[in-house]
Amino acid sequence: MSLANTITLARLPLLLLLVAFLFVPLWQVRLMGLGLLIILYLMDWFDGYVARLRNEVTEMGAVLDIALDRAVENILWITFMYLGMVPLWVPIVFLIRSFIVDGIRGVALAQGKSGFGMMHSPVGRFLVASRFMRAFYGLAKAVVFCVLYLTQILVLQNPKIVVTLHSLNQGLIFLAVGLCILRGIPVILDGRVYFTPGPKQG
Repeated sequence: MSLANTITLARLPLLLLLVAFLFVPLWQVRLMGLGLLIILYLMDWFDGYVARLRNEVTEMGAVLDIALDRAVENILWITFMYLGMVPLWVPIVFLIRSFIVDGIRGVALAQGKSGFGMMHSPVGRFLVASRFMRAFYGLAKAVVFCVLYLTQILVLQNPKIVVTLHSLNQGLIFLAVGLCILRGIPVILDGRVYFTPGPKQG
């Protein structure tokens, strides 16, 4: 297995560990979990960097990367929902979006198109495939999860901090959900071509 793919898969045990730390009622342990969360997102960038540096960019690597991204975001949304910090509808939106978008990408991949290469409309290429939007979306999710995690650290010292940070937390959650939907719609629209007979977009 390539080094890039090994780094990608290493994110899973790290994810489970930092989730477990959320349930330890010691601020030092939860602070360690926040550090692991930051490392987790840095690894998401680093595996791509290593793949390009070592010429290890493959379809398998791209699929693994997307799969781990889904695992990270969905497990964290569900965990924070369980802790009462995220409404139930939020992980539902992300799960539905994941199933639909990844299903369409699977069909496109079977026809020789990568997850980002399948985007053929200018709007779709910008919202879904551009480095700017991919980085912005990733940063938005990283920030919301870090702030939610930080809230769970601070609540051990001051339980009222949940009320103080509620507006900030909810605003970041809505931003992440909005970007999730905004980037999912073009995949559905551009992906229709892979479900109809006839020549596909180049």
